[in-house]
Amino acid sequence: MNPQKKLAKTEIQLNRLLAEKAVISFREKHRQNNERKARTRTLIQMGGLLEITPLPSICDINLGDDLQIDHPDKAATLLGLLLHISEQIPEMAPPNDFEKFHKIGVNYLKKNAR
Repeated sequence: MNPQKKLAKTEIQLNRLLAEKAVISFREKHRQNNERKARTRTLIQMGGLLEITPLPSICDINLGDDLQIDHPDKAATLLGLLLHISEQIPEMAPPNDFEKFHKIGVNYLKKNAR
């Protein structure tokens, strides 16, 4: 095979590989973006649930407070409170307890539906 044909064939293979790489890269970025969006959605939903509880007011947190920059003390208090509450829940709590918590949450949401 002459060198020009060999070069042309190699360039075609290279272009195919580069196109395949671009597709794989696009799919990976799309997957990462979907994971990031799903994580963000869950964090927002957890924040909404936290807002329903009295915990923010107990920690003197108001909507609009920037807990990272302006009020790290309030963030630390809330985190400490949540960690303390978490420690009070046994690791292997009986399923009935979680069913009880579930019923309490469902009843509250039904009662306070907006």
